[in-house]
Amino acid sequence: MNFILYSDIGENTINKSLGLPEYSYYFVLKAFRTVLQELGTVTVVRHPETEVDPLFDACRARGEECVFLSFSPPNKTLIDLRCPTVSVFAWEYSNIPDELWDEDVRNDWRIVFGRHGRAITLSSYTARIVREAMGPGFPVLAVPAPLWEQFAEPRARFGSGLPPGQSRLQVRGTVIDSHVLGLSADGLIAHVVFPQAAEELDEAPPQLPPEPVPEPVAPPAPPVPAVPAKNLRYRLAVTKRHLLTWYREALRDLLPLWLARAVALGGRGGNTVARAVLGYESRTLPPLPPSAPQPARQQVTPVAAVAPTAAVAPEPQEPEVSVVLEGVVYTSILSPKDGRKNWFDMVTAFCWTFREVEDVTLVLKMNERDLSLYHNTLLTLLSQLAPFKCRVLTLHAYLDDATYEELIGATSFYVNTSLCEGLCLPLMEFMSCGRPVIAPRHTAMEDYIDEGAAFIIKSSLEHNVWPHDPRDLFRTLRYRLDWESICNGYAESYQIAKQQPEKYLAMGRHAIARMQSYSAGAVVKEQLREFFQQAAVEEQS
Repeated sequence: MNFILYSDIGENTINKSLGLPEYSYYFVLKAFRTVLQELGTVTVVRHPETEVDPLFDACRARGEECVFLSFSPPNKTLIDLRCPTVSVFAWEYSNIPDELWDEDVRNDWRIVFGRHGRAITLSSYTARIVREAMGPGFPVLAVPAPLWEQFAEPRARFGSGLPPGQSRLQVRGTVIDSHVLGLSADGLIAHVVFPQAAEELDEAPPQLPPEPVPEPVAPPAPPVPAVPAKNLRYRLAVTKRHLLTWYREALRDLLPLWLARAVALGGRGGNTVARAVLGYESRTLPPLPPSAPQPARQQVTPVAAVAPTAAVAPEPQEPEVSVVLEGVVYTSILSPKDGRKNWFDMVTAFCWTFREVEDVTLVLKMNERDLSLYHNTLLTLLSQLAPFKCRVLTLHAYLDDATYEELIGATSFYVNTSLCEGLCLPLMEFMSCGRPVIAPRHTAMEDYIDEGAAFIIKSSLEHNVWPHDPRDLFRTLRYRLDWESICNGYAESYQIAKQQPEKYLAMGRHAIARMQSYSAGAVVKEQLREFFQQAAVEEQS
């Protein structure tokens, strides 16, 4: 059997695609590729419209079977190829799109499935709604991404033990720590002077004394003394700070890439105040020498120089920051622009539940390349919640495999507060390493979330729109979470982590067993084998 695989996001573009609606399809393809290689020959293509049919013709000439697996939504999967095509997709809403818009027939998924004749979904929830639209006899396979084997090493290291009381991570990027932000509920964000900022803001503007109130019969009060003049260094520092904020929020995304790079490189030495406000630690490692390798993710590919004789400047390294995690640690990995992730409820419930508790941390690993797209929203939300004693730590940083595994090991509970899910790979990955979770039991999570491994969040249905429908018409349903239930999940999990270690370990073991029976390579391979063998029999008959 020959398998041709395709995902819109590939190995060379994944670092530029974090946070995009379909970036996770790349990781799904990688997980399936290992299993499919045990069933036949695998070829990955980048341009299916020109590459797939020639490969299919070559296989047919050799008398071999061939199928094209497009890891993408049905509305982005080709329907006019000679090669048998199957869309491998995730879907988290109560029905599939069954209407036409923008003069594209693929927006009606029934047409796509009718042309393909079969489909592969990542959850039984999605398979069920496909059958509701296509009929009970339509061949659709529900199979998760086979990721169990990928986490064998970290599972062996810490999957059967309690999380450490303290862990240290070395990350390259920006860390926003609520403990050092100077959050103020009255002023929203207090302007805290960090050590770096003290060099430039060497004096604060003097405060005017209160104007005396004259007595009715007394002579006029003496004039208020003149305010001492602000020195030039202070005025320049304030001007630079406000210009930098204006540039990032109003202008940067409008500039050509080469000009934005030139501005960034030219102003690199003057961003001390901005880095302090955004939460960089005062002590960071010195920059790497020019010969050091660049990080694999979240880096912009260098472009050609503007002048023919000018050399291309190397992309500046993000600072390396040491992060210490202590106490009970909750972690969630999400795209802040994805409204389905519902991270506002996650943060507000956390800060409310643990407003008087110090030894608890919520780690938000944000899958987004541009910090400016969410940092003001995050800081405003935290300021509105202040004061609170718990800690919210946001990682806008590249995590290589080793650091990601260390984060799993440092975590006590993974948290998911999504309104709907197509699969949720991070949730499955943490469970595969023995970490209990707080999550709802709806959409794709119905397949693997149960009370043995999770504190289940209550939810109920609400109206919504198909996310890719530009008309924004209410045509489907998703889930609304019970906010109090999120708070209860935090409180109950904290109590078990602190006072019932045996129950915590039992939940971790149950999570491991659940993932082994659900996403092990052998389980997924057998499901795929039966699906393709049945398809071959139907084609021959």
